[in-house]
Amino acid sequence: MKTSLLHCTLVALLGLAAGCKPSHRVSYNHALISFDPGEGWKRLDIPVELPVCSPRLMGKAGLINVLLLAEFTDLKKAASYLQTSFSSNAKALPDTFKQEDFNTESGLTGIHVSYSAQSPKSSTPDSRSHSFVTHNRRGQCVSVSYITSPTAESPAVIEAIQKTLRVE
Repeated sequence: MKTSLLHCTLVALLGLAAGCKPSHRVSYNHALISFDPGEGWKRLDIPVELPVCSPRLMGKAGLINVLLLAEFTDLKKAASYLQTSFSSNAKALPDTFKQEDFNTESGLTGIHVSYSAQSPKSSTPDSRSHSFVTHNRRGQCVSVSYITSPTAESPAVIEAIQKTLRVE
């Protein structure tokens, strides 16, 4: 018993010494993707209807949703579709839309669509939206959406999604 406890302790210490970080990877079975958004996210496993996939993630830095855009196989068309649907939101600020390519550590390519929104009661933008559009292993487009406020927006979350997104 003491020997196995000693082995477990040694393995844990070696892991800490080697700089191993705990994984916070979340898998989306319907979308066939996963990513690690980092610490501080509460997982909400709630029933949803496609194109929305479960779980949803909620934290101090905002909300993360995943959409399966099964009718799209072309990234540019999927990104344009999302931007058009976002543009129809009266709160969206047209001059804040950006689209930029990204690559993940696993070799996926994608398009990052972002914009700011402002409610009629506010004099400054009060929300930020980031959608990371890529392919799943079936070739369908998938969007990881990170919605936040300008004050809570986290570059670390954006980077984590872009770097760790992979197909499952």
